[in-house]
Amino acid sequence: MLTERSKMDLFGDLPEPETTPSKTSTVSLYDDVPDKNDCTCAPVLKRTETENDHKRKVEGDPKLSEEKHAKLKTSVRYRLSPFFAERQGERDEMQDEHVLIEDMTQQIPNLHPSVYRVAFFAVYDGHGGARASRFASKNLHKFLLDKFPKGEVSQVEKEMKKTLVETFKKTDDEFLKEATKIKPSWKDGTTATVIVIVNETAFIACLGDSQAVLCRGKEDNSYIPIPLTTEHSPSVYEERIRIQKAGGHVKDGRVLGVLEVSRSIGDGQYKKLGVSCIPDVKKCQLTDQDRFIVLACDGLWKCFSFSECTRFTNSILEDESIQETDEKTATEIRCVAACQKLANEAVLRLSADNVTVVLISIAKT
Repeated sequence: MLTERSKMDLFGDLPEPETTPSKTSTVSLYDDVPDKNDCTCAPVLKRTETENDHKRKVEGDPKLSEEKHAKLKTSVRYRLSPFFAERQGERDEMQDEHVLIEDMTQQIPNLHPSVYRVAFFAVYDGHGGARASRFASKNLHKFLLDKFPKGEVSQVEKEMKKTLVETFKKTDDEFLKEATKIKPSWKDGTTATVIVIVNETAFIACLGDSQAVLCRGKEDNSYIPIPLTTEHSPSVYEERIRIQKAGGHVKDGRVLGVLEVSRSIGDGQYKKLGVSCIPDVKKCQLTDQDRFIVLACDGLWKCFSFSECTRFTNSILEDESIQETDEKTATEIRCVAACQKLANEAVLRLSADNVTVVLISIAKT
């Protein structure tokens, strides 16, 4: 029997709940469908260290025009602060990668003034090697910049789904070109879960089993998890049928009894057997009730449900014993601790996989 999430439309939108949710109402998630053992955990950029972060741009980047400076300060409704932790776990090699870019508007030429923020966050979980995940972490956001929609924000939002699909296809094509230049060809593949936030709207594109969940508050001060992604397992009916129609088969929940995901970047040897590089793309409007997003590889989700992850994270974010220091605010320290403890707990629960956790804090400005 199919789960609710497995029946998602490819381009279904997540709901935009009422500004003041009713205490008795329930949230319908999909209204439109029937050597790295240490932790580096801080709100910094990975593989984009040369890019100025959003705070510096707002507060005094000399390259930023006065008009843009004022626009950013007055337009951004929610401050996004990314944090991460990673563990190699029991694996011989760390094959996860991630990219955190709080704002890349300055890298997009001729951007319409109505687009005042473009943030990019991604987790890539490699398998069969680290080359596919590393290639994606270096290039996918660059391909997105090359294809970024023109025009005012309404036009950008209208075209973002198509743009993300084209970006994923471009990344897959370019990696497979590199993979086949070598003999024997590279067999690497990677999942990809990408969150692009345009102004205050999040677009989520995913392949494979890395997933993301949004923690949204309710009027009674409780929180609910909003799944932002769908796991692409060969056991899911639609995925299995596509694979079988292409001449492949599913054995023990894996493509040909080997590959654990039904969509990926790379995995050239499976592409003719129905393994797809086309992501599911969804959008979600950020609201005043939103607290954070957890984006992580399956090394975390093997051990945590979405509900348990949000409860676990909230328990740390609400720990008043954690106080600010001269260098960091209490919120920053709590977010760092949440990432660390999530990753540590996954290892302690015998995840037996690489674990990468990204927490994106959402705060009203």
